[in-house]
Amino acid sequence: MNHVSKMNGSFTDSDIVEVLSMILKSGHKECKLELTVDDHSKKIIIKNNKINFIYSDDLKGNLFEYLKKNTNLQESDLDKVKETALENGSRLGKELIMSDLISYDQLWNYVNNHQKLLLKNISGYVSGEYNVDWSSGEISENIELNIPIENFILEKIRNNEFADVIREKFEIVNELFIRNKNPELPSDILPFELHVLSLCIKLKDINMILKESELKEEDTLKYIYYFHLIDILSTEKPLKTGEELKDDYLSMNISFSSYEEALKHYNIKFEMIYKIVSKEIGPVALSILSNSIDDIRDNLPVFLKGAEIDKNGRLIDKKILKKVWYHDFESHSSEFVRGLEELLYAQIFAVKKNLGIDYENQILRWLKGTGN
Repeated sequence: MNHVSKMNGSFTDSDIVEVLSMILKSGHKECKLELTVDDHSKKIIIKNNKINFIYSDDLKGNLFEYLKKNTNLQESDLDKVKETALENGSRLGKELIMSDLISYDQLWNYVNNHQKLLLKNISGYVSGEYNVDWSSGEISENIELNIPIENFILEKIRNNEFADVIREKFEIVNELFIRNKNPELPSDILPFELHVLSLCIKLKDINMILKESELKEEDTLKYIYYFHLIDILSTEKPLKTGEELKDDYLSMNISFSSYEEALKHYNIKFEMIYKIVSKEIGPVALSILSNSIDDIRDNLPVFLKGAEIDKNGRLIDKKILKKVWYHDFESHSSEFVRGLEELLYAQIFAVKKNLGIDYENQILRWLKGTGN
């Protein structure tokens, strides 16, 4: 299946969830997503994988216009408060409070409802342009929306807004794989939605899942798609297990005489992978590759559990060598190199997920040419 890997481009209605899915999977928890439709744009501030606040340059959709249309406030009072706010360079809400026109509770409710309306309008976008700014700087608001990306995607999926698109995406998929066995699911997830996830975990074969599901085929597919979007399910085979990687290592002809030599050998690979990824997607490359380590950290040998990469994508060798200096290399070399192989597989998988199979193949060809 195709992943949205560009940082900007065109979108259709169904692509909005693909863009948000890309942000969710990137490991970069904060960004600014700008959506432009016709002559207007909305900037969505995302923090901790939550839709934090939405800015709109459409004057017809600002808070002032919302209050005029959706509250009992007199237009003349609102005009006076707006003029005062402009003169003082202050917030409209603060001036409404100072004028005793609304209470604190009302202010929070009005701003929150206005933000939800902006979000609802975004759900109605048919096509436009998007741009993801990974270095949006410190943007903060006093009254925040804080809707998890997973919840927004789920709402769009539940509305069955692009059933034909979903069916097309799964036409050539035969098997599903589990990416995350302990996911954080939305608090309002429903039993029949969990039923689909349970079948995916148990059966994996997509035809069997459709056959055994209590839901209609189109509904089963849309929830499979949802769990794929939030990175619980994958259509790609997972990384090899630790034991398989160990067998691979034992069958290799490469041998090392020290921890330092092994680290140097693999750091050449890690640096090359970072250069490829950073060339395509910029500074977020470091975050993506760091998160690939975090994803498998619990399964790494004890020597490598604290592994981190530097600004060039290389493992910080001093931190690792401090852990292994008193361990005999000959006795522990197999386990140590197995861990380095796991890290390599994790980074290659991150490349495939974020850049696509062509870049993965480019790296694999390079690795083969260097004698592994």
